Amino acid sequence: MVANIIMYASRNWFYNYRELFELTEEKKLLSVCGDISKQYSNLTKDWSVELNSEWTCRIYLATKMILNATVILKQAEFAEEKNLRVTIPYLEYYAVLSLLRAVVFTLPSQQWEEGRLIEISHSKSINLASDWIARFDRETAASVKQTCLLLKAQRELISYKAPASGDRNLGGEYDIVYAATLLAEVAQFNSELLEASVKKNTSKDHHLVLSSDAHVVCQVNIGSFSFSDNEDYHRMGYVIRKQPSPFNIANFMTEGQTEDFIGAWDAEDYEDGSEEQVFYSGSPSEWQGIFDIP
Repeated sequence: MVANIIMYASRNWFYNYRELFELTEEKKLLSVCGDISKQYSNLTKDWSVELNSEWTCRIYLATKMILNATVILKQAEFAEEKNLRVTIPYLEYYAVLSLLRAVVFTLPSQQWEEGRLIEISHSKSINLASDWIARFDRETAASVKQTCLLLKAQRELISYKAPASGDRNLGGEYDIVYAATLLAEVAQFNSELLEASVKKNTSKDHHLVLSSDAHVVCQVNIGSFSFSDNEDYHRMGYVIRKQPSPFNIANFMTEGQTEDFIGAWDAEDYEDGSEEQVFYSGSPSEWQGIFDIP
């Protein structure tokens, strides 16, 4: 569940950060907040329907990236338990990539470009997110970047080199849960500062979501193939009606969204005790591995 409001670094927070606030002392965090808030203020002081629509969609996408990483890491647990080791390099890398993208979607320096931000490259995602973490602590940023690059290399090793030794050369020293948690919290931190700036500087007259932006979120074109997601259209319909402005990720998520997103990957038909049942993602109390999902 979302934490009660807490006071730290001279402001209220809507989330109980497990890792991020441990990176630096309170005085430096106060300075980081000021610097980032100024960037959001430059946006919100010139707010418009178009900007509101863009940033609401970006926050929605960030929630999906955190949920996606949660699902993937749950599947990685199953893969390790069942000796499906060849899948683990893929699962770990794409979980982290989802969270890198969650961070990127919340960066005030990155342009939406009518949704083309969604297509940002892997390498640029790694560099942008790592550079942002360096605002809090350079050593941690370098470590997280190295973890991301190692996971990327391990995935490519399996894909392109088909190692005869299996995974014996994989598995360098890294803490996947720590890296994932930290990245999710950086995205949450950014979204809290964005929400505060929106509340301070914008008019509710601008709190609308354009159908063109919603369509970009729900309809994905890859090469000559097009993928339309009815569940995304359903969720964006709710956003348009009930929460048409960007606020912090933890509060933007709804129980219905999280249950439907994670539940979509459960086995549809199985008997108790069957092999298929182990794909069940567990009860909501088991979804808290990297983020406090409501």
